[in-house]
Amino acid sequence: MILAVVIFLIAYAVIVSEKFPRHWVALLGGGALLVFGVLTPQDALTYINWETLGLLSGMFILVSILHEAGFFSWLALAAMRRVNYHPTALFVILVLLAAVLAMFIDSITVMLFLSALTLQLARLLKLDPVPVIIAEVCAANTGGAATLVGDPPNVILGTSLGFGFSDFVTHTGPISALVAVILLLVFYRINRKALQHAHEALTPETIDEIERLHSEPVHAHLTRVGLVGFGAAVLLLVFHLPLSHLTGVHINTAMAALIPAILSIIALKPGDVKAVILKVDGESILFFGGLFLLIGGLEKVRLFELLAELLAGTSASHNGLVMALHWIPGLASGVVDNVPLALAMSYVLEELARTPGMPALGLMVWSLALGVDLGGSLTPIGASANVVAYTFMERNQVKVGWKRWLALAVPPTLLGMVVASLLVTMKGHWGWY
Repeated sequence: MILAVVIFLIAYAVIVSEKFPRHWVALLGGGALLVFGVLTPQDALTYINWETLGLLSGMFILVSILHEAGFFSWLALAAMRRVNYHPTALFVILVLLAAVLAMFIDSITVMLFLSALTLQLARLLKLDPVPVIIAEVCAANTGGAATLVGDPPNVILGTSLGFGFSDFVTHTGPISALVAVILLLVFYRINRKALQHAHEALTPETIDEIERLHSEPVHAHLTRVGLVGFGAAVLLLVFHLPLSHLTGVHINTAMAALIPAILSIIALKPGDVKAVILKVDGESILFFGGLFLLIGGLEKVRLFELLAELLAGTSASHNGLVMALHWIPGLASGVVDNVPLALAMSYVLEELARTPGMPALGLMVWSLALGVDLGGSLTPIGASANVVAYTFMERNQVKVGWKRWLALAVPPTLLGMVVASLLVTMKGHWGWY
């Protein structure tokens, strides 16, 4: 146990330091567990969640097709035209775009293109981009909590514990939507004066500049293929269980994403396939693979069984345990990236579900998922979307700093977590979980 914990802590410290590519660190840490005999090759194959990797790979391919087509930039420009480029309306559109897109697209991709777009618009309108981009990050993490494929912690919890796309939409979706609206109102109040000043900078010349920056047309064939494939994946994710019963062929969430992705690749022209494949986020897939090994080493030495016993003994009531699962991992995800935290907690929930007298597994999953998804917004390293946005701003001469991030993100995030925890408590009281 000591060896597994030491290897994990060293690997995690290096990942948090951001000095080396995190996928290589995770893979080397997993390799160290094999070299020192903590895991056997058979253990490695067992602890890697292939369904999660398949689901992520399929969705990454479909997103890559739409990204290469220029669909996301077109969507943002169409939304801006719709509101006549008014700064306040633009702010609302950008934040809502972050929340809605993050329900179906990984938050890394969402923040990559939204950060670049927001920075361009902010400079043209003489608007401070930091509060706007932080609002988008919080919205993306909140919107991602609504679906199975939205935030990586949901992918891990859903595929590990047997919950599907429709389960997340039904139980975390409404809570996520309400919290997203509350966050939008809070961030609007924070940015209200700055948006009013930006309106003065909105001139015909500024509008022409915005149009020029985003004038490239979408690639028609790539867009058609990407949208059809994406729509098919969402439908399969929603209906894969009924289809499995109807056809007699087992369709899991990985197949639901990979089948449309592979067919979409086949439908592309040969010249487009290479560009699409090169844009796929392979580093995240490798990172998850290494992470499964690191966390699997801790599971092998029964660390999570001990944590489950400790957690079960901290509260005498179901409500107390459910709230502990929301707040303790939620606050910890501000310091510890919410992906490994969710993976570790999935093992803890498995142990708790086997313990007599514990709350229903579903209620614990919804509480935990909302906690780590929302809590990931607390710091620049709490979630992948935060790291992407923070790094992008720093690289483009926009100083953020931890102090400013905390000042802008912590109050709205804690408010969102309070609202989510109250709604989860009500779900437990009504028996709807």
